[in-house]
Amino acid sequence: MTILLTLWRILTGSKIARTISLIVMAILGIKTFGAIERNKGASTARADAAAKAAKADQQAHERMNDADLGIGATDAERIGRLRDFAAKHGNKRK
Repeated sequence: MTILLTLWRILTGSKIARTISLIVMAILGIKTFGAIERNKGASTARADAAAKAAKADQQAHERMNDADLGIGATDAERIGRLRDFAAKHGNKRK
């Protein structure tokens, strides 16, 4: 307790000490504010990345759910799809 009281008396008793302490407090305040803002920026970036990944995952699931695998397709549609596939990839059968 006496150390704090002595420090208080030095800082409040001398004009130079008061000026130096104000400068030190201002620098510490700026450093603290910068650290807080940097942390906010990093957490925002993590949240944005997570949201982007979730959106991409959701879109992938929607594409899988919307994929037409021929379930419920008529024979004519299946034959047409197979002919289109063969035309695109070539007839490998010989």
